[in-house]
Amino acid sequence: MTACDKFNEPDSMMDEYLVRLARVLDQPVSTSKLPALTKLPDKKQRMLDVPQIDVNMLEFLSLYGCELQVVVAERNSILGRVMLPINRLRYEMKFIHSAKLCLNTLDDEQTRDILKQAIAQKSVTLPLVFWNAVWSTEEITELMTYSKGYLPTDTSSNHSTTTGLQKLLKIKQQIDNQHLDTDLQQLGKIQQQWLYSHHAGKLLKSAQLLTARLNDATQIIEARLAGKALCYQQRVTPQAEIVRHFFFNIYIGKVQPYLAAVTQQSDEIFPLLNRLAQVKGHNTVSDDFNAYRQENLDPDTTTGIWQQLHQALERHTQSWQRLLEQCGMRPGVESK
Repeated sequence: MTACDKFNEPDSMMDEYLVRLARVLDQPVSTSKLPALTKLPDKKQRMLDVPQIDVNMLEFLSLYGCELQVVVAERNSILGRVMLPINRLRYEMKFIHSAKLCLNTLDDEQTRDILKQAIAQKSVTLPLVFWNAVWSTEEITELMTYSKGYLPTDTSSNHSTTTGLQKLLKIKQQIDNQHLDTDLQQLGKIQQQWLYSHHAGKLLKSAQLLTARLNDATQIIEARLAGKALCYQQRVTPQAEIVRHFFFNIYIGKVQPYLAAVTQQSDEIFPLLNRLAQVKGHNTVSDDFNAYRQENLDPDTTTGIWQQLHQALERHTQSWQRLLEQCGMRPGVESK
């Protein structure tokens, strides 16, 4: 593999950046071990408990001749008892819609009260059912998996992932507001895309790599800053010219575009995922999932992966500025 090839993959690019940085600054290179990433909790930890309507109530409601009778019968069938999360969501929405229509056909007050009770219970728990239709699925597992590697260095856009999440948030808002005519076909199509994109997991894995290697690189620069100055009285030396060439051609030319791609795409995707993980009117998400959300999805968590990357990038930028200032070579400042 040639030196040029090493910049084609994120991990080899960052390793090569460290090696070359240490060489031009006459410092030893030290590569830290990548910290473990917080994994998406297993399905059991992601499945919210949705209170069920009493079986006797369902049997009672199934005796009446409106459309609700058909809906309840479907639920009580063998296939209905093993519904996929998205089909469970369809059922719950259809139940509420049919039950409201059924109310208009009932004269018996006791029956109406039972049906109103069922509608109220189903309406309250509908956001939980939607949450399960998103977060307890195989599709979300594939979207968040780390097993597919890093975001490629030649990545250009995450338009489809961002657009899909924006559409899901609109569906979530409609369901939270009890719009029972919401079209769920888009949900299924979006989740099918997740099976093959693995986009969020790649971004998280890339953020972990970049944070560690930027911190490693900052230590190399800080070690040089603590020793012999690169320039005396800001007079540019031959070594300083080599450092400047490295800064613009390798860091700005190779590393920074990838940094920009990861941060830009994560800034688009993860606030949407974080909002999608919120459950209206409920605080029933498991502690494991909440810890995962704060660590990986919430861009504002101080100890979370995205703030850690931001801080690592800020420290690295400042260390470069201090080093280049020794020679009057800080970007935007004319050299002497």
